[in-house]
Amino acid sequence: MLKTLTKTLLCVSLLATFPAMAAPDGDMAPSDKQLAELYWQGQESLKKSDWSGALERFRRLETSLRRTEPASADAAIYWQAYALLQAKRSTEAKATLEKLKRDYPDSRWSKEAESLMRQTQGRPNVASESSGNDDDLAEIAITGLMQAPPERALPILRKVLQGSHSIEVKKRALFVLSQLDEDAALAELGNVATTSNDAELRAEAIRMLGISGEDTAIERLRTIYAASKSSEEKRGIIQAWMIADKPDLVMQAARSETDEVLRKAAIQALGAMDASKELRQLFDSEKSLENRKSILQALGVAGDTRSLVGIAASNESEDIRIEAIEALGIADDDDSGENLVRIYQAASSPKIREAALQGMLISDDSDSMLKLYKQASSKEEKQALLRMLTLTGSDATLDLIEAELDKAGKQP
Repeated sequence: MLKTLTKTLLCVSLLATFPAMAAPDGDMAPSDKQLAELYWQGQESLKKSDWSGALERFRRLETSLRRTEPASADAAIYWQAYALLQAKRSTEAKATLEKLKRDYPDSRWSKEAESLMRQTQGRPNVASESSGNDDDLAEIAITGLMQAPPERALPILRKVLQGSHSIEVKKRALFVLSQLDEDAALAELGNVATTSNDAELRAEAIRMLGISGEDTAIERLRTIYAASKSSEEKRGIIQAWMIADKPDLVMQAARSETDEVLRKAAIQALGAMDASKELRQLFDSEKSLENRKSILQALGVAGDTRSLVGIAASNESEDIRIEAIEALGIADDDDSGENLVRIYQAASSPKIREAALQGMLISDDSDSMLKLYKQASSKEEKQALLRMLTLTGSDATLDLIEAELDKAGKQP
């Protein structure tokens, strides 16, 4: 049960929805594994309110995507604008949004960008002192109710939720409700999750039910999931089950959900939960190639090197074996580098060898690639390894580049 304040705050930080616009259902990380990793690092920075860290990652991502996947760079630009706006750098955010509109007039992010643009125009340079202070005081007062007897705190919190307070104040009230060890508090959370007219508040209540970890809360989430017609709401419930450490429920969604977006969300959640056993079972029964690839990526997130090595050496199709090999780079444990080197050296096809190099690149294992470079016997192999090494930017790689250039410069 996640009852300690520290762990609760950690879960809220990792899984809170962004206060601007959520990513559309079709939003996907870049197809290149290294760029995908950079994308998710940026998303993690956003969830931690590390605006400068997110901005730096999405700027790097835009630069790389404009070279390799130019049609996908609009996402990186949008999230830069989002981070700038959250950092209260409205002028820069507006300029970034104008660049998005200019460079990608038909972007799938156009609707979300328009919403952000309205915020840049509506956000004053000097915050409203009275409104901000009122909210600050209200949040402090609500947090203080965590120390009050539940029978006193609950009516006050219910009054806040039914009143005209801001969404942020009401979210704080939901958080405090999740900390009250009372069935009535959980019932109130359930009521907000099912009856509130505010979708953002319903989503927050769903998260808080997951944070409570109580059996009655989890059962309420199951009921909401079964009745819901909203893909976004169901995705929030899957995340709540992840917070509550309920791999059986997430597994059920991954098996039975007809919405492919939700199935993928459930598979990714299993990876974040280190649910290797469930993922292996799912892999064996899954028929969809794309879903099987998603499961392999989730096994990488779960760090299940043993399963990935076994699949890479199995009689599976080459596409599946390649995905398993690249997922070893995501796993990035102590044995991943050695396993990828062995796979590279024993590879019977150029695609398998390329996948092993991609795995090393994903895990930023330039040492293994340098070792292979020094052992390479053909010019073609050295060229392939050097191309991959240049993407790492390590000091050892730069030394190698300098040495090769010096050698080439001495030739007649």
